[in-house]
Amino acid sequence: MKRIAIIGASTGQLPLCKKAHEMGLESYCFAWPKDAICKEYVDHFIPISIFEMDEIVRYCQEINVDGVVSNASETTALVVAYVAEKLGKQATSYQAILNIQNKEFVRQKTNGIEGLGHVRFTVGKLNDIIPTFPYPYVLKPLKGASKKGVNFVSGIKSCITVPDDLKDGLFMAEEYISGQEYSIESISFNDRHDIIQITEKVTTGAPHFVELEHHQPAHLSPSIEKKIIPPILSSVNFSNGASHIEIKVNDQGDVYLIEVNPRGGGDYISNDLVSLSTDYDYLKQMILVALGEYNPVAVHHVAYAGIYFLSAYTKRLLPYFNIPLANWMVRRERKTGELTVSSSNYDRDGFIIYCSDKKIVL
Repeated sequence: MKRIAIIGASTGQLPLCKKAHEMGLESYCFAWPKDAICKEYVDHFIPISIFEMDEIVRYCQEINVDGVVSNASETTALVVAYVAEKLGKQATSYQAILNIQNKEFVRQKTNGIEGLGHVRFTVGKLNDIIPTFPYPYVLKPLKGASKKGVNFVSGIKSCITVPDDLKDGLFMAEEYISGQEYSIESISFNDRHDIIQITEKVTTGAPHFVELEHHQPAHLSPSIEKKIIPPILSSVNFSNGASHIEIKVNDQGDVYLIEVNPRGGGDYISNDLVSLSTDYDYLKQMILVALGEYNPVAVHHVAYAGIYFLSAYTKRLLPYFNIPLANWMVRRERKTGELTVSSSNYDRDGFIIYCSDKKIVL
């Protein structure tokens, strides 16, 4: 029986733990024990913090694991790369993941890709950037995720809100690009990049661009999928694993990169939506990449799937939490209390996941 190391034990890793069990693998989950919801779903829960990377390496060497994996988390992606590299297992290199998590590096490497629009940007401290970069622009932490700390700056009187834990770090200002937002869900193995699904995104727009809806499948020009996305991944040396690339396409069909994420899409995209909208077992393939056993398979669209997030922006969804579960509803959850005026993707009060033979519009 092959052994798989799973990094992290939060809700994002739970589907991966269940998939490893379904595949007949012996699973070892590494995480701090507090709130480790995955520990009941793996063969062995190892109470080592994911930040003690060398200790995880030592333990994995002793038990001779065959692969290291995680999903939907920037933090665990970095740990997977470090541990796998030390063990000589299949993964994108640790340095490559570090580089990809630096937005300046990604801009520098991708701004010259043929067919991809060039985006002007600068990097520096908040007080240095804010008065100098041409309006309008988007301000974002140089390292970060889930739209935390992202602001739209339209002019000198724009209200900029940044969490205290980010204020002293470096920020990037980049010219604002209008258009429809998409994400591309991919999987890579030994520098081959396979596009699995396209997600259409609906956001609040300015000032924080919080994501409100995701829908699959979305449709892009084949030239975008085949001629632009693989070169993006190759340019940043992403070679193995799931990835989540966010782009914008304007009314003229011009394509602009938002960011590259070296992990499967969060917000239930990789853990739920891809398996609902296609016949492709995304989580299984992630594990096969980690084991060095991946073989490309055809992907077929089988349904429409999506998610609606509840917040103060989407209070129209409230009635759908008070009716009997409809046949198109896969799952729904709601927090109690006042609805949140979201400023990042962490600020949600519930969600509805759907699957149907047509796109569900709420």
